[in-house]
Amino acid sequence: MAHVLEVAAPLSSRARAFLAKHARLTVVDLGPDDDMCRAAMSAALGYLDERALTLLRDIQRRYSGLTYRSPFRASEIVFEPVFEIDRDQRQISFGYAITDTAPDGCRYGFIRPDGTVWFGLFEAEAQVFPSLDHFLECDSLLDHAGRQNLRSTELPADATAHRQMLLDHHPNLRRLDRASGFCVEWWTDDDQLVYFDGLDARLAADGHDASSIPTVVRTWRLDEPIS
Repeated sequence: MAHVLEVAAPLSSRARAFLAKHARLTVVDLGPDDDMCRAAMSAALGYLDERALTLLRDIQRRYSGLTYRSPFRASEIVFEPVFEIDRDQRQISFGYAITDTAPDGCRYGFIRPDGTVWFGLFEAEAQVFPSLDHFLECDSLLDHAGRQNLRSTELPADATAHRQMLLDHHPNLRRLDRASGFCVEWWTDDDQLVYFDGLDARLAADGHDASSIPTVVRTWRLDEPIS
């Protein structure tokens, strides 16, 4: 598997252009070798998860060392996933998958063995994207949106109801699945680009239904339709 800076497919042309313009490769530590990972799994879990180990190596070959300033994280980030096991939870994760180059010790990003991307703040964690490609697509759309005309920023009390209201008023809106996730969504038609950012709301809820922080909804007027 080639590194994403060498072969970016199947990313969109927009995401490929974003990486070509903004990204670079940094040397990073790949963490423990396969035998050490297997020993850790045997000791902590009592079994070996070869699929998780294979996925980690695939992710490392494609993304490790990728470095750029992320609009989503509002900081320069580096991809350096390594094998980790939470012995208390008996759970494998790939820690440091998305890390600030100047970490603050409070927030972090990691990947589960199903490939999903999670972000954490202190002890709160939220599932955000189905894959790292989805995260890259979101960053490239945020970069694109930054060059458009921001029409509004809203903090609806009920993001689900607000989304339905938008769809009722703008029936041509379609969801951009390749850049969306579990608490982040993009919608567009020929005239506007709508972004739902619910990460902080999800982290504040910390597993509960209610959140003290609302989802942020931004809308831009488009100069040209999003493909």
